[in-house]
Amino acid sequence: MPLLTCIDGSQFSFGILIQKKNIFVYDNGSLPTGATVTKILSSYDSQNILVRYSEDVYQTFAALLAPEAAVPEGLISIPYRSLFVSGSVEYAAVTARAALLLNWLHTNCFCASCGAPLFLSRTETAQECPQCRRIFFPVIAPCIIVLISKGDKILLARHLQHTTNIYTCIAGFIEAGESAEDAVIREVREEVGLTITDIRYRGSQGWPYPNQLMLAFRAEYVSGEIRVQKNELSEAAWFSRDELPSIPLPGSAAYQLICGDWY
Repeated sequence: MPLLTCIDGSQFSFGILIQKKNIFVYDNGSLPTGATVTKILSSYDSQNILVRYSEDVYQTFAALLAPEAAVPEGLISIPYRSLFVSGSVEYAAVTARAALLLNWLHTNCFCASCGAPLFLSRTETAQECPQCRRIFFPVIAPCIIVLISKGDKILLARHLQHTTNIYTCIAGFIEAGESAEDAVIREVREEVGLTITDIRYRGSQGWPYPNQLMLAFRAEYVSGEIRVQKNELSEAAWFSRDELPSIPLPGSAAYQLICGDWY
């Protein structure tokens, strides 16, 4: 599925216009078309358009605006996280893919081996070096997220980097050489000091912040007292399902584990 260096997206159904972690949509939350985004981009100077591409398979024309670029007329800016909560499944999927690819194209412009400028592959979702012919694919970082049960209670934690009072599941990146199940055991041990068993895979979600693939699990408590990893968490505790604290919104893997179909 090659990406195209197209500057006219009139033929595409979806127009994805992103600025930092926000996406531009209509007042009713619907995405503009490729034709609309093409017209909008024609009003910007080139330095305000960091990168753009189009893609036939996903019917998407996407562009990344510079942080200082003005908000386009006729559209509003919302966090693209909102589309995971209230948007259609189709909107969430094309936006997640576009956000990841735009960030990848913007931050990976030169060959890591020889320094030559990269260009888009004509045959697959990749960039190629014209000098040493190396091929670079989008990097996806696999992560785990796990909901731990202890009888009729579940373990939720508040992360230091969150500015809101949201409690969520234990999560972390999979390290080199680990299986996903190994990462679940290690992250739980490191972050809250507990031993777990009966690890069950429940689902997955692409999470473009900027490039994660979240693998969701359930697990059962075996032993240990909660011992919070201070550089990661501010608090962790057991909660009954009828007395939950503030939790992540619908559309996230955490919500699916706590309240949704993955419980």
